[in-house]
Amino acid sequence: MTIKESIQNIIGDPGKKAPSIGAALLLSFTLLFFGPSYMYYGNILEIPYYYSDMVWIFVAYSLAAAAIISAILLILKGTIHQRAVALVFALGLLFWIQGHILVWDYGILDGREIIWNDYLLNGIIDSAVWIAVLGVALFKAPSFYKHIALASVLLLVVQGGGLAAEIYQAPDEPEWKSYTIGYDDETMFEFSKEQNVIILVLDAFRSDIFQEIIDEDDEYREMFDGFTYYRNAAGGYPHTDASIPLILTGEYYDNSIPRSEFVRTAFLNNSIPRVLKENGYRVDLYPLSGMEHTVYFSEETASNTGTKHHSRVDRVTDSRMGATELQQLTLFRYVPHILKRYFHFMPFIGSSGDEKTPHDLAFYNTLVSETSTSNETKIFKFYHNVGPHGPLNLNANLQYEDLPFNHTGYKEQAKASLKISGELIEQLKKHDIYDNSMIFVVGDHGALNAGHGVRDTVNTHSLDINISTENLRRENWLVVAQGTPLILVKQFNSTGDLSTSDAPVSLRDIPQTIASELQLANKFPGQSILSINQSDARERKYFKYLGTDKGGRYYLELDYLPPMREYSARGHSWLLNSWEPTVRIYEPGEGLVPLPVYEYGTQMLFGKGGNTQSYQLTGWSGPEDGFTWTNGHNAVLAVQPENIDSDLALKITASPYLGGGTLDQQRVTIYVNEHQIGEWLFNRPGIQEKTITIPHDVLEGEIQYIAFRLPDAASPKDFGQSEDGRDLALAVRSMIIDC
Repeated sequence: MTIKESIQNIIGDPGKKAPSIGAALLLSFTLLFFGPSYMYYGNILEIPYYYSDMVWIFVAYSLAAAAIISAILLILKGTIHQRAVALVFALGLLFWIQGHILVWDYGILDGREIIWNDYLLNGIIDSAVWIAVLGVALFKAPSFYKHIALASVLLLVVQGGGLAAEIYQAPDEPEWKSYTIGYDDETMFEFSKEQNVIILVLDAFRSDIFQEIIDEDDEYREMFDGFTYYRNAAGGYPHTDASIPLILTGEYYDNSIPRSEFVRTAFLNNSIPRVLKENGYRVDLYPLSGMEHTVYFSEETASNTGTKHHSRVDRVTDSRMGATELQQLTLFRYVPHILKRYFHFMPFIGSSGDEKTPHDLAFYNTLVSETSTSNETKIFKFYHNVGPHGPLNLNANLQYEDLPFNHTGYKEQAKASLKISGELIEQLKKHDIYDNSMIFVVGDHGALNAGHGVRDTVNTHSLDINISTENLRRENWLVVAQGTPLILVKQFNSTGDLSTSDAPVSLRDIPQTIASELQLANKFPGQSILSINQSDARERKYFKYLGTDKGGRYYLELDYLPPMREYSARGHSWLLNSWEPTVRIYEPGEGLVPLPVYEYGTQMLFGKGGNTQSYQLTGWSGPEDGFTWTNGHNAVLAVQPENIDSDLALKITASPYLGGGTLDQQRVTIYVNEHQIGEWLFNRPGIQEKTITIPHDVLEGEIQYIAFRLPDAASPKDFGQSEDGRDLALAVRSMIIDC
């Protein structure tokens, strides 16, 4: 028997080849080539690798997998062969459906815990689709087996066309990818014997947690010799993307231009890195891996960059690491809900190359072994560490440990961050350069997972302030939790016990603080932190991302931030009542948009695709399908109607939250411009219409503030129904104001 006859004897009918190879190619290329390619071009500005370095891996894996699957299928015979081919085809089809149609919003993969039980319905839908398709493939294979080859080719063509469109629409590769950042070079911890300015960012470190830690253990208080703890601190944004540019430039990003363009312009025009470099400083920038887009690398702004000239070994290592993370990210998106938790991780952020060596621990190890001094007279260092940001995997003893994603785990990793900060201080003292150093240890924003509960937010017990419990803006818990970053500052030649100040400071004050202390001619927005008194009355701006879901996560539009509501912080930043939302909203690609004039009789639609986001001032959750929940005990709308001389009629369509029968009613008191005009009672389940008259004499100015007081709002978590911690009262569908 010839070799050809032997092969034909194994594979049997030549007609088996087309469906077998087609199904194998569909499955392997969907999961191993198209999936990661789509993920790359959908996140091109955040992924620290080049597609050209990884594509060969995607192709090689896909072809290898297709060859192995085809060989196995061709060995099988009869109906077993047909059913196996149909199952492989079905899997390829299902992965495509899951990755492009059944795409659920789990938020940004930033290390935050996903409450899987809140997605029970999504899991049911996924499971039903997968079971149905696999069942048809298994039991009806002979009836559609002959069409599998053509169907596979068509699906591959569809994916190819979709990928081509994705590539065409994607922005250019960001410039920072073309630079090498010396994370491992021997000068990362090289400091000047004469003068150093150091900013150490501990990502997501919230101010009140530092207070808790130093109150419980003097060790952490004592390590910050000569520092001042500025408790009354305000951030600018709830996440890192715009916070780091704010820290280094003092400029707010307003969504009017792409983020990458803003970072480039702000850094080149007037930033601490550029100004210090112009004044003879060596400027070394070490952004967190995966966050390189938050700074701008050029010869004008940084000393530790250079055009990439990786060795072949380094390039292969980088490409394999990037391909592995993209494959895992693809699996998270392409598998059904019931399996997603096994592929959940935080990609491209804080990677040290070894999952058992967290980024900050690698930072610490290098700090201990390689700190040195230089004859250069002036050096500026910017470091960005993971801090107590998720994933929580570094305990207070600087050992790898999977910590619980709650207040306890957050505080444990926060202690690790402080010990690493303390080691930096010790190394500077050891090399006799501590007095010659000005140091900032700051969070880039606060955190949600640090909280003691949705309604407690920050721990205010240590504040010597009489806090009234009346009319607390409980809906501000999200803003307070994320808007209060840690700020610790040590001046040159400052020594002594850690002191505490309640001066109203902001992250945007850091550039001017540095410029003032170094007596530079350049002026930055904000004030010098060191010149602000505790008694100063000061307004600080903060931008809350709109369109968030119930977990506080947000959709990050490509190269823009989500729509943002401006808040004004007056008073102590830890207090709920200190934060006041304004009517100013900043839309992606537009910047500040005016509050639209409301035309009487126009229906205001809530929920996804609705037109009410610009009216929702405070007390509202993220939009859902067909409705928006109130969130808290007060929900406020700001409406700018046309002038009129008569009374108005307000009609609402909503359904109450009754806790599955646990609650009897939801009471609603309606105020217009702080004038109470009446009440509604929702005492049965289901969608209901309510109306009320707005007397003309309560209308004041151009903007009318309509507030709903909701005393019966309650949390599903309190009733053990889910992990949803929002205080729900009404699921509002629509509203009309008429004359």
